[in-house]
Amino acid sequence: MTEVRTRFAPSPSGFLHVGGARTALFNYLYAKAKQGTFLLRMEDTDQDRSTESSFKTILESMKWLGMEWSEGPEVGGPHGPYVQSQRLPIYKEHTQKLLDTNKAYRCFCTSLELESKKSHADAMGIPYIYDGTCSHLKQNEIENNLSQNKPFTIRFRTPAKSLIVEDIIQGKVRFDTKLIGDFIIVKSDGFPSYNYAVVVDDHLMKISHVIRGVGHLSNTPRQVLIYEAFGFSIPAFAHVSEIVGSDGKKLSKRAGATSVLAFRELGYLTETMRNYMALLGWTSSDGREYLPDEELCQLFDIERCSKSPATFDVFKKFKEEEKETIEFNKLPPEDLAQFLNPKSKLNWLSNKWIREAPLERLGREIFPFLQNKNLPDNWKEAGNPELLAILDGVRVYLDRLSQAPPYIEEFGKGQVEVEPGEAQETLQKGNAIARLFREKLLSESPQDPEDFQKLMGAVGEISGEKGKSLFMPIRVATTGKCHGLELPILFSLLGKEKLLKRLEKTIS
Repeated sequence: MTEVRTRFAPSPSGFLHVGGARTALFNYLYAKAKQGTFLLRMEDTDQDRSTESSFKTILESMKWLGMEWSEGPEVGGPHGPYVQSQRLPIYKEHTQKLLDTNKAYRCFCTSLELESKKSHADAMGIPYIYDGTCSHLKQNEIENNLSQNKPFTIRFRTPAKSLIVEDIIQGKVRFDTKLIGDFIIVKSDGFPSYNYAVVVDDHLMKISHVIRGVGHLSNTPRQVLIYEAFGFSIPAFAHVSEIVGSDGKKLSKRAGATSVLAFRELGYLTETMRNYMALLGWTSSDGREYLPDEELCQLFDIERCSKSPATFDVFKKFKEEEKETIEFNKLPPEDLAQFLNPKSKLNWLSNKWIREAPLERLGREIFPFLQNKNLPDNWKEAGNPELLAILDGVRVYLDRLSQAPPYIEEFGKGQVEVEPGEAQETLQKGNAIARLFREKLLSESPQDPEDFQKLMGAVGEISGEKGKSLFMPIRVATTGKCHGLELPILFSLLGKEKLLKRLEKTIS
């Protein structure tokens, strides 16, 4: 049986967004499930857009997501190099074979000439297909152009035929190559085109399954033609569904597409992101959604992927005016958080992962979020016992680790100082409510959030107050502020004794 070999081949021209990360994950999981090999390759043939910083960001993103590659940058392997710009001699050798067998030819048409032909086709309302002007040049004409150093591209000589691709996810797809025309495989700068380099690389790197987004389906006939021209065996293709936002529209930089590293800054765990992304277009055979890594790596099968678009429900539906003015991929975490959908599947999974994670692990993960917070210095140490005890108490209420610091800061307060202005005025007007709350607290022993909710409700029944006029004086008397965490949750974590001490000071 042929070894399963998959690859993720991003272009280092930007950050790794959710769509690309999902593609990488499906390749990673499928290789794991089939005891195969997953490799990483950088496709940087677009030299104008490729950058070193993007290269490093993609590697950092892959490492954070825990998708270790067996072959690729930084680890090497038997089929390298794994960066396309370092493979130019390999492409040149293969190109010469196509030229020698008349399966490709040099095209000396200028960009101005080609643009004129395209404009003419557009004006006629027909798709532009290269007319083959240079496909019949005689050898002496070619040599004359070369002697004059005329720039040229190399085009693939496309045979006219009907092409059928059996896609694992999309099913049988038929293409008419007459609608493709002779396409460029080597650009005038000597760098190969995407459709050409990817075939040479996938063949030499022995890729058995090409798993990628459905947007690449239109590239497949060109690539199959090149496979056939070289006599290469054709890998299995699987084009995964499109990802859409909560509004059903394709993700874009103005509608929810953002770097996966932003989710690290928002306080999501690595396992949460892998689990969530695995469900974007795939379902387990038993329908379970909370899946630890070892189960994901056993259960994943590309054949269970859906053709239907997958909904990325992490963000709220965006208003059109927001889409016009905000680029979500450029927002800092604190601003991005306001657009999160609190009822997303990501948050549901995240809460389960935070509940189940080893406490010491959470202590390490929360460490970056505690810096610059008003806490005792020893609480900012990852393994501090007091910190871990508090974290253990609050984690059931967390969807993200970045939500924990406000709870922890409340615990770290030595004394409660009532803020001047609105808070002081609120407590002065509602002092009787605060006193009544203290009396009820003295006579009862509430334990959980529901108990404290009932206790405040009882205060409301006695006083006749409700809403803000009931809860605001209690909030200020116990926290010193007019705004903050949910009181029933906070009170259950602080406990009766701490609350009474706070009330004793603020009421007096």
